Amino acid sequence: MAKSQVGEESAMGCQTTLKKQHSTQAAKSICSKSKPYAVVKDIPANNKDSSDDLFSTEKLDGCRNGNTLDLHGKGIKKLQKFEKLPGMKTLDLSCNSIEEIEYLDNHNEITELKLYGNNIRKIKSLDRLQELQVLQLQFNNITTLRKGLLKLRKLQRLRLDSNRLICMESRELSGLSQLASLDISHNQLTDITAVNMLPCLEELFASSNRLCGVIDLSKCNKLQELDLSNNKISEVRGLSLLETLTKSLTRCFHLVELNLIGNIAETSEEDETMHLMEVSYLMPQLEYLDGVPLNPSNSENQNSQVIQKTGLANASLESTQKSCLMDFESQMEDLQQSLAERFSQVKNLMESLPKKLPFKPSHTASTKLTSVPGYGSRPQTSCRSRSRIEEARSFAAQHFEK
Repeated sequence: MAKSQVGEESAMGCQTTLKKQHSTQAAKSICSKSKPYAVVKDIPANNKDSSDDLFSTEKLDGCRNGNTLDLHGKGIKKLQKFEKLPGMKTLDLSCNSIEEIEYLDNHNEITELKLYGNNIRKIKSLDRLQELQVLQLQFNNITTLRKGLLKLRKLQRLRLDSNRLICMESRELSGLSQLASLDISHNQLTDITAVNMLPCLEELFASSNRLCGVIDLSKCNKLQELDLSNNKISEVRGLSLLETLTKSLTRCFHLVELNLIGNIAETSEEDETMHLMEVSYLMPQLEYLDGVPLNPSNSENQNSQVIQKTGLANASLESTQKSCLMDFESQMEDLQQSLAERFSQVKNLMESLPKKLPFKPSHTASTKLTSVPGYGSRPQTSCRSRSRIEEARSFAAQHFEK
């Protein structure tokens, strides 16, 4: 399973560079350079007119693109109250200098809120955003969650990576009943037991923290992808890393990808192979460990299923083609039989006709008449009937032939 696409923003250069930084201030400077054409002068906190002007309806309409209001990298230091924009689903306030979340109460139709790359220290004023599904708060200065997320019951994806979180309590996550993806990597957390309050959690990214001891994720039954890389889990005394994890992940039946790199001390190739074999045995459902395929047979099974479905489709197509060919052959046979019957009828008709004509003409119509002397030349007539010709011949025989 690929990592959540929530963090892919329009300013991809900004985000990619930010991921490599562990300092919020460094991230801020880089973020401000990602869109030089969009950056404006910082708004003084006491200059109310210029701030109001930035959030005027006219200026906001110019930043709107469909159902998205894009205020990325505008140099905003303080949010101002602005009119509700009908149909707005995405609000992008990323890569600014915002320190406090405020004046968002009346925008309760928002489904995605981007506040990454600011100076926010406290999560608040989000209670009325009941339709919010995606919240991005990475690269800020947040140290604790408190009650800031309790009312976001439709939230599905949350990014809190690259902040200053020290701890998370179960009650702080108790309202996130639909959360499926959580990124808390690059913080200072020593315990993540609170995520057991998330019954729908499928992706958990907790790399580069200070996790150690027993990692309890026993109630995350739907967990599919887990990243615990670059922590200190291997420092549990008297208990191996595998024993620690397998005890807490025994009920994660859907877990297919696990990343533990950066926890175990450097080992030889032989030890690493044994480690992979042991994990594969203890967690047979795993497909990837530290990016390495554990069970190629799973891929083979998937490929065989695809091949099987393709074979069935081909068989169905072949059956259809055969049926069409059989119908065509049947039609051709019927046509042949019909033609044979008609040919036979024509042949019988031809055989029934007489071979000779029933009469024989005595003379041809082309015989020339002999002119009668003394009578002058007889005018030609257009009548050519047989009786007239016979009469003429009889007359000539009687009077002119001896």
